[in-house]
Amino acid sequence: MKTENTRLTNILKKASKEADETQVRLLQEQSEKEKVQQERSKLQEAHQKLQQDLSSHQQLLLIRETEKRALKNELQALQTKFNDQTTLLNDRTRELRGAQAFLSTADTLSGAEVIRLVDELNQEIMQTAAFISDSFDFARKPEHRDEIKEASARTSELIGPAMTSLLGTVQHGEDPLLIQIALQAATVEFSRWIIMTWDFDGLQAEQPLAEIYGDVRETESQSVSGRWRALTRSHAQKVALQEADVHSTMVAHISDTLVIVMIAAGCTKNYEDAYREFTMKFGERVSNIVRMATRLNRAMGEEVTSADLWPTHAAAGERFDTESMKDFDEGSGAQSGVVLCTTALGLQRSEKVGNGEGAENRTFTLAKPKVALEAIADGMERETEVSGD
Repeated sequence: MKTENTRLTNILKKASKEADETQVRLLQEQSEKEKVQQERSKLQEAHQKLQQDLSSHQQLLLIRETEKRALKNELQALQTKFNDQTTLLNDRTRELRGAQAFLSTADTLSGAEVIRLVDELNQEIMQTAAFISDSFDFARKPEHRDEIKEASARTSELIGPAMTSLLGTVQHGEDPLLIQIALQAATVEFSRWIIMTWDFDGLQAEQPLAEIYGDVRETESQSVSGRWRALTRSHAQKVALQEADVHSTMVAHISDTLVIVMIAAGCTKNYEDAYREFTMKFGERVSNIVRMATRLNRAMGEEVTSADLWPTHAAAGERFDTESMKDFDEGSGAQSGVVLCTTALGLQRSEKVGNGEGAENRTFTLAKPKVALEAIADGMERETEVSGD
């Protein structure tokens, strides 16, 4: 019995000890569980805070994106406005430049310089005509009578029937002066056309442009009409033909005309041979005359706008007037007579002063044209004109 009690006591002690150990272990587990629970709570709180922070940042990001889009739209609007303003500024700048160019009255060439250019052209025409007349022989040949007849018809249209008649009746073998005068007259007339043309006939608008300008000049101020003339002539010529084409065409036309004058005067060569020799010897001089006349076209048409300048001449058959022309034969002392042809261009200037009904045109002669009178042929030896029969 005692042994049983002892065994039971030991068992009880052992059970008690195990219970204590279990209690301790349970307490430890409980403690650890509480710690885990606390950590979990902390993590949950941290997670909630992170969720809140994330939500706040997402909201902030949305706000920033919204602001960014608004700023981008505003920037695009400003860029569009800037581009519109830039385009408008460029348009206004071009308009202002155009207005300044149109209303500017500043000439790029003085009247004295234009006079010098006209004098140089006249000198070149005179010298070239003299060289040409001295370089060919003249004696009418029966075999050339058809060419002479045809050439005379063309010459009559250009320098008049009186000069054409003299070319066909005066003997030129000893003194080709009359041929020189006829060559000058033909070259002067063609040069006058070059100087005054609006478009070198490339647009077939010579007459309409001249009429329009006449109306502009009558109704507008000098500055406006002058700039209109300058701009219109400049652009009309650019559109009409290439400069090189114009030049070569003019040279060929003048060369043909001068050879025709020589054929009408009885050149010993036929047209084909005369033209070939002419272009070889005088092609460059004719080319220079075309350049000088074209330069005057630009000078009078585009570079002087404060006034109107134009070359002057006298028509064949007109009465000689010392107030408006000079005699080619300066030593003759002629005070009257009949004009045979013009041998050198003159120059006239006209300026419109004022506007409206009170406006007036003031015209001045800067240089008188030189003319040959019909009397210059008096005393020249005549011969019978070759007949076409």
